[in-house]
Amino acid sequence: MSHYAFFAYRATITNLTHDESEGESVHCLIKMRSADKDGKCLRNLELEQQAGEDVLFILNPGPHQKVSHSRIWAIREEEFQKAATPLEHHRVGDCEVLLY
Repeated sequence: MSHYAFFAYRATITNLTHDESEGESVHCLIKMRSADKDGKCLRNLELEQQAGEDVLFILNPGPHQKVSHSRIWAIREEEFQKAATPLEHHRVGDCEVLLY
């Protein structure tokens, strides 16, 4: 059993003054430890929330942009391993984020 959780994330980043349908599409794959520092397994909801916060930290939309239509869901480790080469690769603590 893997000690990691894997997620996919999609969202649109738009300027505050533009329609939400306009903007830049973002797609990420996320790999993160599924246990806390004491070894206790975290619930999927907690992992999703932390993964979403880590992605927002990396994207850093700034004061004039917003993230809309965001969605995060669990994926299998095989999907993460077989993914194409990412445009950007980031690490936030134990969380690895691949941007496509």
